[in-house]
Amino acid sequence: MTIQPSKRLHYLDMLKGIAIFMVVAGHVLTMCIREIDRAALFKFIGEIHMPLFFFISGMVTLRVIDGGKWRLPALGKRAKQLLIPMAVVSTIWIFYFPHSGLQSPLNSSFSGLWLDEWKNGYWFTLVLFEIILVYAVLAHILPSLTSAAARIAVIAATWVILGVVAYVLLPGDITGILSIRLTFRFFPAFITGVLASLYKERFDRICRSSTAFTVSILVGGALLYFVCWPWEFPAVPDVVIDAARSALHICIAIVAITIVKPWSLEAYAPEAATPHRWARMWSYLGSNSLAIYLLHYFFLFPLGFLRPLVLDAALGFVPLLLVSSFFAAAIITVTLGFNRLISPSKPLKMLLTGA
Repeated sequence: MTIQPSKRLHYLDMLKGIAIFMVVAGHVLTMCIREIDRAALFKFIGEIHMPLFFFISGMVTLRVIDGGKWRLPALGKRAKQLLIPMAVVSTIWIFYFPHSGLQSPLNSSFSGLWLDEWKNGYWFTLVLFEIILVYAVLAHILPSLTSAAARIAVIAATWVILGVVAYVLLPGDITGILSIRLTFRFFPAFITGVLASLYKERFDRICRSSTAFTVSILVGGALLYFVCWPWEFPAVPDVVIDAARSALHICIAIVAITIVKPWSLEAYAPEAATPHRWARMWSYLGSNSLAIYLLHYFFLFPLGFLRPLVLDAALGFVPLLLVSSFFAAAIITVTLGFNRLISPSKPLKMLLTGA
């Protein structure tokens, strides 16, 4: 769900493809089957897919800015791509939702669109644009700093300021309108992507390190448990849980790159006549991930008849994985078909998918 650079990086497309599949599978669980929010699978994928999108967005950011600094035309292009389809599609969704037969844990109304931080499910594009605005300021400051330590200190201070603004200074209504707490939560994932691109060789060495991978798995697993079941730690404030999420997001990025990049390099190696079909599939989904994100809600459908079956299976990880993956694949296929159907119309593509 990012503006694409001129030369595609297949492993990033594959990661986006995997992440958007998880998004749709999660919505199959929570909006189609419903009432299974306590299932471990739903909690796990809910903590994994969006950090990947923000991390990837940060990685490609350096490839679309001018001389290390944002210019107004670039920001205008991002606003056009991210905010216009969010406003258009989410408004259409408000009118469509009462006739969909679905039930949503979100507030699918105009008040939910403007006052709730989740924006009827369309929060990602707004939060990404806000993070880009923050980074646009940083991009004018960081090049003047000579040491990596100074740059990291400025970035950390920026994150702390975002936290103070989100949790202390702004009243609740304003934080909901701006989704500023989500901006605070996902800023580290985005900036980790920026740093991974800026210090590419160092990040690649980290991702090739067995020690870094092992530590990321162990620390990430502990953090995942902490943020998925926060009620087991009742004395911990929300800001600490969000900070833990931010650390988790960095672990997720390291693990994901370590696994997917070698697979991509092998699948798309020059000597390979044709990339492996699975690699091509994930890359294709990734290259269309923004369109899938914006449009797939309209192709969800009630699956309440499956609820007793998955409850009888005690919300088991494997049964839910199989069921959600099957229906997610079907919904994505229909979504991509609709996206192809409207592709001859440039105005519709711009309004509905940001293309």
